[in-house]
Amino acid sequence: AYTDYMLDNVLDADAGLRMPVPIPYHEPDEAANLIDRVADEDAIVGACFVTGRAEPPFGHRKYDPIYAAAERAGFPVVYHSGNAFGDEFYMDGFASYLETHSLGFVWDNMAQLTSVLCQGVPEKFPDLDIVFQESGIFWIPQLMFRLDTEYLRNEWQAPLIEKRPSEYMKERFYFCTQPIEYPPTEKYLDYVIEMLGGPERLMYASDYPHTDYDAPSSITDLSF
Repeated sequence: AYTDYMLDNVLDADAGLRMPVPIPYHEPDEAANLIDRVADEDAIVGACFVTGRAEPPFGHRKYDPIYAAAERAGFPVVYHSGNAFGDEFYMDGFASYLETHSLGFVWDNMAQLTSVLCQGVPEKFPDLDIVFQESGIFWIPQLMFRLDTEYLRNEWQAPLIEKRPSEYMKERFYFCTQPIEYPPTEKYLDYVIEMLGGPERLMYASDYPHTDYDAPSSITDLSF
């Protein structure tokens, strides 16, 4: 119903108003049917999962019909973080939005990326582009090398993947920049972008008009 409303009242591909279809992932077959139904709509440009509290995580085979439909449609899958407010956070005891917002968006995307990669989604769906949104970028190299270390010790536990996790992340995964971190010196940001595979792995995102939105100058004003 939401997708139909947007198509009828808001979206206009000629005017540049497009969206990824929001995925009702609790019903994988219905989600796949929805993707098939809108696959030829010029204003629909992807399939969006909200990652907060998703169980089982999105590498689980129950979601395969969704990935197959997205691949047929030529849609990237976009994982959008959530679960960053005190009243919805899964761990009790944090006292402020500062704490939960610092952690929630990153934790959710780390969990889903680990599941998607280790359970073989990139191998099962070789033409599927994968995007992670709204969790900054400094966590990406840390997770790359952490996963590589664990994979080299436990390859038998990830039988569907055929190379190091970092290689999939550098070849198949894309990451939106917002909210981009501001380290004390710009060279640290430069190093992180180099470690995660270079700027071709990144997509500018604004998140306007939220309070933590990034203006285009967050990218264009960088010296490197």
